[in-house]
Amino acid sequence: MEPIVKTLSKKDFLSFVDRLINEGKQSVIGVKAKGTHFVFGPLETAKDLRLDYDVTILPPKKYFFPQYEKLMEYNLEKPFEVTQNTEESAPIIIGVHPYDIIALKQTDTYYLDPQIDTLYKKRRNDAVIIGADIQKVSSRSFAASMNTHVTEDGFDLLLTDIGDKIAVTIGSKKGEQLLEKYATAEKITGKETEKIKKIRSSLPSKYKQAVKLSKEQWSSALVANYNHSLWEENSDKCMECSSCTMVCPTCFCYDVRDEVSLDMKDGKRIRTWDGCMLRDFTKVGSGEVFREEVKERYRHRFFRKGNYLPERYGFVACVGCGRCGIACLPDIADPCNLINDVAHFGTEKDTNRFFIKQKTEAMEKGVFHVPRSATIKHAEKRSEMDTLFEIELDDQKPLGHNPGQFVEVSVFGYGEAPFGVSSPPSDTPTFEIMVRKIGNVTTKLNSMKIGDKIGIRGPLGTGFDVKDFEGKNLLFTSGGTGMVPMRSLINYVVDKKNRSKYKNIIILYGAKNPKEMLFLDDVEQWKKVENIQCELTVDRCEPNECWGGCTGLITTLFPKIKADKLDSKNTVAIIIGPPIMYKFVIKCLQTMSIPDSNIWVSLERRMKCGIGKCGHCQINGVYCCKEGPVFNYEKIKLLPEAFE
Repeated sequence: MEPIVKTLSKKDFLSFVDRLINEGKQSVIGVKAKGTHFVFGPLETAKDLRLDYDVTILPPKKYFFPQYEKLMEYNLEKPFEVTQNTEESAPIIIGVHPYDIIALKQTDTYYLDPQIDTLYKKRRNDAVIIGADIQKVSSRSFAASMNTHVTEDGFDLLLTDIGDKIAVTIGSKKGEQLLEKYATAEKITGKETEKIKKIRSSLPSKYKQAVKLSKEQWSSALVANYNHSLWEENSDKCMECSSCTMVCPTCFCYDVRDEVSLDMKDGKRIRTWDGCMLRDFTKVGSGEVFREEVKERYRHRFFRKGNYLPERYGFVACVGCGRCGIACLPDIADPCNLINDVAHFGTEKDTNRFFIKQKTEAMEKGVFHVPRSATIKHAEKRSEMDTLFEIELDDQKPLGHNPGQFVEVSVFGYGEAPFGVSSPPSDTPTFEIMVRKIGNVTTKLNSMKIGDKIGIRGPLGTGFDVKDFEGKNLLFTSGGTGMVPMRSLINYVVDKKNRSKYKNIIILYGAKNPKEMLFLDDVEQWKKVENIQCELTVDRCEPNECWGGCTGLITTLFPKIKADKLDSKNTVAIIIGPPIMYKFVIKCLQTMSIPDSNIWVSLERRMKCGIGKCGHCQINGVYCCKEGPVFNYEKIKLLPEAFE
């Protein structure tokens, strides 16, 4: 069906814009000159509007996904009082180029999936997008190569300068009503229609930049060259400023933090833009950075655009606007140049190598980042650094978790952090978490008392499929604080109601020293259960410490396994511990002929949002907080970032 197109004289068009500014209820944003550059900003008069621009410094995403955004407010003098941000209003935005319109449609796919972002949705529903066909092409743009130089949808109205008039293509009912209310437009003539076609068809010839590969070929070229030397060669020049991600219309990673008023009486939780090129983007509470080298971050940015998101959502997260090339001082950020370089070195058919195709349930539908109120019911010091907390949800509903899932715990004024649930599933509103004092949130939690209020989001992530383990031997291997979530699973399977569903159970547990051994009272109870073998070790033991177990790394316990109780093909191995432990334990399991498909791991990453949105926890193309933290080793073993 052909779209409806009308025309306005240049004078009538300016009157239309002025009426929107002066008579409309929404604020009006347009493209304005800023020195020799252009920006989206509030319009005071139609004369400020520039439709002849090449590219704006920042894309219009800032009006839907703000650089600084209040998610909620809270009162620190009251036990638990949260006010959600519902005051957001969206503007009329005039002059949006087709590539930015297409970028917004990609962002819709990301933020309006079943794990919907309600703030983003409200802005998108309320906003009016008045697009503009490109008149002047940026010297760094390659939009024609990406087929994003024109668009047929995604706008309410689309403007085309056809000389003496402005042609207006109607893209929605909202746009049609706006045009009828604030302008008197004329029906387009056949000659004017031809002018539009000519303008759009002549655009590709104006582009100086072109990608040699079609966007459908990006993924195969990138995957084939994952280990190519060009990543290191280019990243050696990187300034680690992340300007490329900040100006990109298809980068939508974010951070969340708390801000407190100077009088310490109230505060707010805010969301800000974040970038995968920054070193601390993957930094976890213990201080470990999972993408430490600049080369790894540089490569991740391009793979996210050209492989990870295409495999997940079906689109290349680059629209060829050229902003990153302009912003990057050492000139290494431009995808056009990078893909053209990669194009020389071959392609790969298996493009989904770095992505796990599996269905994941949306854990927080409709509203997220808003915690449920909960009360600390009990706190027990378990080591110099660790405290076991019993938490009760104030709504008296069960948490409803599976072993291996986690929760996000809020302490208003300090922030939010993820914790593995340490207690087995139950039909009560109480559950347990272990808190190790290593950061702001955990330090504050350790100072809190019984009766204090905290916030809980969850359960989140993918846990262990306890049903799938039935009828199998179970081999648990845990190191350090890995015993915290492991305890949930072990206590579930050793429970009298469930023990008969599983065969022999072997528990191997290691810690740095005897003082860091957790849940020794649980260990003693496990030893009493029929057909359970439990072996403990510590890395080192001081002469003055009392220790009756082994001394050595966790792998020293494997020779103690009673081979007659182990049918490797019918044994499920579960591993939870520090990253360095995995490859050595997995090697032991493989030596025992346990199939990779029978090995399950739980991985740690920076699970900031817990719902696969903020981007911090990505392991190649996989969201650890969504597809994980529990993974089948067979599925994840080829992901380079998982175990390196």
